[in-house]
Amino acid sequence: MSPLGKLTLALIGLRFFGLNGLLVGLFLGHMLIDKTYVIRKIERLINQADDAIRVKLPYKYYRYYNRMDGNIWGKLWGAILGALLFGLWGFILLFIVGTVVFDMPQNMEVRRIKKDTDHFFDNHWGAILGLVIGFMLRSPLIVCVGVILGFVADYRRLEGAKLIPFQRLSGYWQKINPLKLWRNAYGGEHRRYLEVMAALAAHIAEADGKVTAREKEVFNQVFAVKQMQKSLVADIFNTPAKHLRSVEKYALVLEELTRMNDDLKESSLENLFKIAAANAVVSAKQLEMLKQIADIINLDNEAFAKIKKIFYKKPVSKKLAKCYEVLEMPQDASLEEIKAKWKKLIMIYHPDKLAKASEAEKKEATAKMSEINLAYQEIVRVRTKK
Repeated sequence: MSPLGKLTLALIGLRFFGLNGLLVGLFLGHMLIDKTYVIRKIERLINQADDAIRVKLPYKYYRYYNRMDGNIWGKLWGAILGALLFGLWGFILLFIVGTVVFDMPQNMEVRRIKKDTDHFFDNHWGAILGLVIGFMLRSPLIVCVGVILGFVADYRRLEGAKLIPFQRLSGYWQKINPLKLWRNAYGGEHRRYLEVMAALAAHIAEADGKVTAREKEVFNQVFAVKQMQKSLVADIFNTPAKHLRSVEKYALVLEELTRMNDDLKESSLENLFKIAAANAVVSAKQLEMLKQIADIINLDNEAFAKIKKIFYKKPVSKKLAKCYEVLEMPQDASLEEIKAKWKKLIMIYHPDKLAKASEAEKKEATAKMSEINLAYQEIVRVRTKK
């Protein structure tokens, strides 16, 4: 769903304001929709609409709707927006775009392009803003100046630098060789990587109260900290979190170090989860912090969910445990897995299938369907509430 804001506002801007509107729409769509709570709210509303349709559809129609597996919303978006803005050709073209971009979530190439697009906007929105302002003012000079100033702003925002250190560029490769970093990072042998991971681990360890000896021990084991490096790690862990830089700033450095290396991103977050789980339970505050880090380093949501599933076990009430039992699903199943099972159970127990059955059998099937729907709705409510 992430390109929804950019595409929608860009197309509206193109239709009514030309190229300037296209650029402004791309920028505003990213900043105000795709990187905010708005996109998650839209996803939640679509899921709720999909659930409501499944509950109310008669079985003879539900069978056909179920074959689409919910992959209809991108087509609707493209068809409606295209027809309203550009007529017949817009209807056809955006219907295809909506299908490819939004209704093919399992296509790895589409996912990669969407991810790369978001990554580009996240890292260059200052320069993009400068470009937009220049185009709106129709001045080539302002375009150039705006892009340069935007680049400087992006550099300061991402690198935490006061000035662009041209005098240090000549020694940059010798000091921080990315190939060497990626080869040795998992073992914790690169000092910069080790410092960043130690600082993030210290923040996470302190999030549930106090940094314990067990958390320090797990860090040393996970990152294979050598004897000469233990004093560095100990100093970081012994420094109160309020005296360290913020989690966001350390995560931005980690994003720089793991850029274009998804394996290192996953192993880094998995190791931070190990620190959080060192005292047996990952707290809600620690989980929130880990999700913040994952978002900043652009770790894929599926990868985060997979790691979270290993380490985070959220306790549930007896009522909720009964709901999982009704759906015949484990409590650590993902919401996607639970919804898939719910759809299968609807196909099995839908009362409309029993047209020739006795009244007692129909009554029993109706009660079973009600129980299944209520259980699913309760799990969704608990999982998606703020």
